[in-house]
Amino acid sequence: MMGALDTATNEFGRLLRLVDEGEWGLPTPCWDWNVRYLVAHVIGGNRFAVNVLGGMRAMEAIDLVMSSPQLGDDAVSAWAATCAEQATAFSADAALDRPIDHPLGEISGREFLEFRVFDITLHAWDLARSIGADDQLDPDLVDVVLNIVRNGPPGMGFGIEALDRVTGTALPQATLLDLTGRSSDSP
Repeated sequence: MMGALDTATNEFGRLLRLVDEGEWGLPTPCWDWNVRYLVAHVIGGNRFAVNVLGGMRAMEAIDLVMSSPQLGDDAVSAWAATCAEQATAFSADAALDRPIDHPLGEISGREFLEFRVFDITLHAWDLARSIGADDQLDPDLVDVVLNIVRNGPPGMGFGIEALDRVTGTALPQATLLDLTGRSSDSP
């Protein structure tokens, strides 16, 4: 799963480097979010991960992340730094087997890693759609995330609702998007 995390962070980072100064205020497929908020959410997710993997309680980690700016003067540098910190935290001895405090309750580090791969991957697609970039995700990553969604809690525990518009013959990315309330037909 660490390979999937690397692929997801590379996908998001590639797209982040494409964001022009005038695109930060563009809307995203995430209702009521603009590009700046979306990127801050994903960078903040990396920081949250480092904190809870280090033993911090979820609410304390959320408060800490929410009380500080996420993008700084250089969002790409903030992204790179937080990705490295997150990878180190997930790679620590027994990090995947330890229980962590999460807003959904106590979960294992392994389960949390799946949530992070899911979140970063889907928001990479959101970012691509927002800035008009190529939104085709790595096919192997799509397969991994599709498996996470199919085996995860309903709505991934966050109330995500499937659109139920695709058939059993749909391509994996179209299926993943549909299951996560997204559609390649929407702007």
